[in-house]
Amino acid sequence: MKLIVRRGFGLAGALVLCLALATRAGADGVADKVTVNDPYVRAVPPVVKTSAAFMQLRNSDVVEHFLVSASTPAAAAVELHMHTMDDGVMRMRRIAHVHLPPGETVSLQPGGLHIMLFDLSAALKPGDQVPITLTFADGSNKEISAQVRSVKSMMKH
Repeated sequence: MKLIVRRGFGLAGALVLCLALATRAGADGVADKVTVNDPYVRAVPPVVKTSAAFMQLRNSDVVEHFLVSASTPAAAAVELHMHTMDDGVMRMRRIAHVHLPPGETVSLQPGGLHIMLFDLSAALKPGDQVPITLTFADGSNKEISAQVRSVKSMMKH
């Protein structure tokens, strides 16, 4: 790339321009290579302060990627989790990331990988929409909206 510094633009201006161009060139991150299908959150009554989000994540890239965190204004804390069988007892465990193999779809579903929402700010009623930000290992984000579903409607899926 050839950079021409014009009079009055100065070295500082040239540096800002270079940084802006570099940022734009790197804007296409992992988030652009992951498709989210059927995101939803489990409805809970007002007295329950935790819920979970589920979805399918499709990595259309030729290399593996990792979902490393999620956030939402609907909860004070959000964690990636999975269920494991431990001596005949199903346990939920926090995990550092969700592995997204190249060209594959990973399901976040009840009884498996999921996103836990803790200390909910309000009751989650069927039909509500919950904004969720997914963050990938490269720092890129994907904003999604997950519909709140009742347990009965989730069983249909």
